[in-house]
Amino acid sequence: MARKWVFESLVNNDQDSIGLIAYALYKHKKHTLATSLRQAGNDEDYIQQQVQTFHDQTLQNNSLEDYREKAKNFLNKIFQEIEEDISAKFEKEIAQVEKQHKKELTNEKRKLFRNIKEYQHANRAWYEKLGAWLLSGIPGIVSSFLVTCLIIGASILFISEDKRQDMLRSLWAEYFGVQQQVTTEPQKPDTSRQP
Repeated sequence: MARKWVFESLVNNDQDSIGLIAYALYKHKKHTLATSLRQAGNDEDYIQQQVQTFHDQTLQNNSLEDYREKAKNFLNKIFQEIEEDISAKFEKEIAQVEKQHKKELTNEKRKLFRNIKEYQHANRAWYEKLGAWLLSGIPGIVSSFLVTCLIIGASILFISEDKRQDMLRSLWAEYFGVQQQVTTEPQKPDTSRQP
């Protein structure tokens, strides 16, 4: 009877990665058996006999399919670990790229809004600039004074001359502290009375 080899039973061809890994698992189990027997103090003849028995039982039982199944599980586990490592690496890179893009997008938005504001400020009509100046906080006092003068000036145009003079005198006295002397014509002595 021709001797049957485990390698030929497990490995279909040189490209059969599952068969090659299954054979490596078989060899590992065979090596573990021999090592444990040596550590137990058995002699080499007994160890060889036990290793040969293990070899024969592997070929006779359905152990070959078990080794191929273990090889598939082993490869799947390796592929899963590689996939998880690559996924974690890519997730980290994606997070970094998204963070960088978000930062760049924020900076670009800020630049865009600044450019829009500068463009609008540079290309406003004179009346828009005047309105903004009048409503701004910095020249508020001057603009309030100008608005007050415009309102008073407009209201002066609609009142009679006598009231206008009285109002101007009142304003001069109230705001500038200048009192205008009332000039009256000197009275002539009354000579019409005769005793």
